[in-house]
Amino acid sequence: MHRHRTFLLAWLSLLVLPGCGEDAPPGPRDPLATPRMAPATSSMEFRGRRPCVDCEAIDAWLQLQQAGQVRRYALVERYLHASGERRFEERGDWTSGGDLLQLRSDQGGLRVYARLPDQSLQARASNGEPLAAAADDVMVPITFETPR
Repeated sequence: MHRHRTFLLAWLSLLVLPGCGEDAPPGPRDPLATPRMAPATSSMEFRGRRPCVDCEAIDAWLQLQQAGQVRRYALVERYLHASGERRFEERGDWTSGGDLLQLRSDQGGLRVYARLPDQSLQARASNGEPLAAAADDVMVPITFETPR
């Protein structure tokens, strides 16, 4: 219960933290992530692996950053094949409302995730409705950082 409450407070503070003028430690540290995003007031990372129809699996890594009113994200997906991998990177702005997280890529695409009771993120339709095909598209939180 304590872990759940701590994570919920971390999630809420990511959504409402004002800029403090200090920078967080550089991130991301994950090998899926390349080039680093600008330092942030707060940062949260998620990771997941989901099945794939034409590959072995898809590894995903998501970082949400907030610096004042600016909210940016980086998403890296690796499609794993027996012969290697194919990597896709996406960046953009994020917004949240209730338990829904919307990722709007710099190229204009939209991804929607719902925050589940265990604090993981599950892919959803653009209106927030569950997608039967995306039941396995879940990312779990791995880090949360704020400056001291």
